[in-house]
Amino acid sequence: MTYTLIIPIYNEVRTLPVLLKKLRRLGDNIEIIIIDDGSNDGTKELLIKNNRFNIIRNESNLGKGVSIRKGIDLASNQNIILMDGDLEVDIDDIPRLLTIFENNNNSLVGVRWKEDSNLNFDINAFGNYLINSLFNLLFQSNLNDVLCCVKILDLNLFKSLNIESNGFSIEVETMAKLVLKGLIIDEVNIQYNRRTAEEGKKLKISDSWNIIWTMIRLKFYSKG
Repeated sequence: MTYTLIIPIYNEVRTLPVLLKKLRRLGDNIEIIIIDDGSNDGTKELLIKNNRFNIIRNESNLGKGVSIRKGIDLASNQNIILMDGDLEVDIDDIPRLLTIFENNNNSLVGVRWKEDSNLNFDINAFGNYLINSLFNLLFQSNLNDVLCCVKILDLNLFKSLNIESNGFSIEVETMAKLVLKGLIIDEVNIQYNRRTAEEGKKLKISDSWNIIWTMIRLKFYSKG
């Protein structure tokens, strides 16, 4: 199978050298598209020096959803891998995830924590729990981490979802539309190292309102 890895990034100059090093170790069957969403911290200049991957640049910060859709429009392989470039999730997990995907032939999504893990309680963990619980209640599902950025699925399937979200709500929109199609979704634990806002984490508490509204809109107001 062939794959296109789509990675949106914004102001990640501190983690970018490690990201690029890890990407260079991936197999030749993986096309890599990096979308720089209007970075202004030196990310743009560092990417210009790299000519191995397909680099797209937004002139301003348009949002994660917009960036992913741009990557989708350029993807040329059978399947897509969606993954953030902030190193919270480990690029080195990709070969293992592809083996699972090819063996099961279902859409695959990442889960950032195990059921028996002892997570330190904080407002972000509580917010994830509430959003995940609301999602399962609305869509009568039993998913564990609907906000996880890691996904592997057929390119044409993703295009058929007609994703509209411009920002971080793309995660719940994608998951909701997969569930509404009645598809089998394989959940796989991934290596995860949560960052703090001081370390560069972009998702804010204020983003949760748009995420929640997206779920409600898809449940009660979607035509499809």
